[in-house]
Amino acid sequence: MDQTARAEHQLERQQERHKDHAVIMLHGLCGSSLELGTIPKALKRANCTVVEMQIPHYSAALVERGVTPNWMDWCAQVESKVVKLKEEHKTVSLCGLSMGATLALAVASMSREVLCVVLLSPVLRYDGWSVPWYHKLMAIPYGLGYRNWTYKESDPYGIKNFEMRRRVAAALMKDGVAAVGAAAIPARQLRAAQHLMRYVRQSLPLVRSSTLVVHSIDDETAAPQNAEMILQNIRSEVRKAVWLGDCYHIITVDNERELVTNETVQFIKRNIDAHSSDLSLKYLLHNAPLRDRR
Repeated sequence: MDQTARAEHQLERQQERHKDHAVIMLHGLCGSSLELGTIPKALKRANCTVVEMQIPHYSAALVERGVTPNWMDWCAQVESKVVKLKEEHKTVSLCGLSMGATLALAVASMSREVLCVVLLSPVLRYDGWSVPWYHKLMAIPYGLGYRNWTYKESDPYGIKNFEMRRRVAAALMKDGVAAVGAAAIPARQLRAAQHLMRYVRQSLPLVRSSTLVVHSIDDETAAPQNAEMILQNIRSEVRKAVWLGDCYHIITVDNERELVTNETVQFIKRNIDAHSSDLSLKYLLHNAPLRDRR
């Protein structure tokens, strides 16, 4: 077999391996698949099966007014999907944005069936530079029984790119949802998210899946310390960080969205190939720098 034929054969085998892999995509709290940008399409082009989950009382289209969600139900929905996909695929990964990344971490701490997790702007605390000082006090009215209020999204909407921000503001005004999520998040969902974040902060050592964290150093919702905490406390042998310098929180649609998409797809493909070829994790570590500051 000549070199060209060998290369074509290897490419065919790689494409077949990717067909046996499923990726569950998790958008942010009260958001939609619009937030995920071009990542789902790029993964499909790489022959992966892509599942964009819609979760009751979490996704914008499935939020019911007056219903108090339980974060454990969100996890159960995702974990159940992982189990089902494993019946038809050799491997399954999770890719989440914002609270979707936090949800992915929670599921990874509970399941050993997850090959790798991609965490885009993960949130363990709302501590970015645009979070109002009174945010921590919101639990007081909730505890007193005032639970039908909402937290409204405001400028800069998680986006540094001015033109994209303008379009998002128009979409939120017209439809109530855009590439950054919903125009407002109900207090009940925020409270459930707080419980989810608390669980994840305590359970990081249980995470052993290969992990990619992509985070902006100028994230206005979740400070870089969120990513640092994850990297320092998970037990994954393979962990990689990519730091962005020209984005805010919604990195999938902001100035460095192409880099985010490419890093996500390449990380997942590398883990599929390593798993399929039974390569050692040391080899994977050698070919994937643990830290990539940009």
